[in-house]
Amino acid sequence: MVEFIKSTKKALPYDREVYIDYLGDEYYDNPKWYGVSVQLPGGFEGRKISVPEYLEAYENWFKNIIIQLDNNSSWIVNHDKKDMAWFHYDEETLPSLRGLVEQKNIPNKFKGALVFTTENLLNLSKDLITYPFALFKQEGLLYNDLDISHDELPFIVKISAHCNIDLLSTSKELLRKVVNENYASQFILKVYKGVSFD
Repeated sequence: MVEFIKSTKKALPYDREVYIDYLGDEYYDNPKWYGVSVQLPGGFEGRKISVPEYLEAYENWFKNIIIQLDNNSSWIVNHDKKDMAWFHYDEETLPSLRGLVEQKNIPNKFKGALVFTTENLLNLSKDLITYPFALFKQEGLLYNDLDISHDELPFIVKISAHCNIDLLSTSKELLRKVVNENYASQFILKVYKGVSFD
């Protein structure tokens, strides 16, 4: 099952405005969200991370997290902060995701959320986790981050255009559990503001 929903706000199981506020510059003593950025060495400092290196590090790791949280779930995929057109040009990139859009007769300029079953999400994982930096053929041209949200659990996998993946939750305990059970030595963990696992 794949659905295309124009109202992202209605599709999400959390208040998008509160989430966006948390991503801003203001510091919160008692945040409603908690986050950890899972990064490859040097990426934050500007080291160029190739798509093959990124996929080798993140693809199976991402799938393991989705499988861990699966309970016959649906997953909502949307642009972070603001709805944008999913595709701008007919470029030969992200063939699985583009093929799905064409198969469903959805216009490239569609704005809104995509809702997937776990199986669909796993099948499209390669295209989804590279979407922000692989949408355009031109190297270095980046697009919006993606949020992949569980439809019931308060959990988001945030796909960043800067070649890292962040994990966020309104439950500190759930976030800690997922991070600890999926830790891999190739990653550097950087906690978001107001977060401590001590």
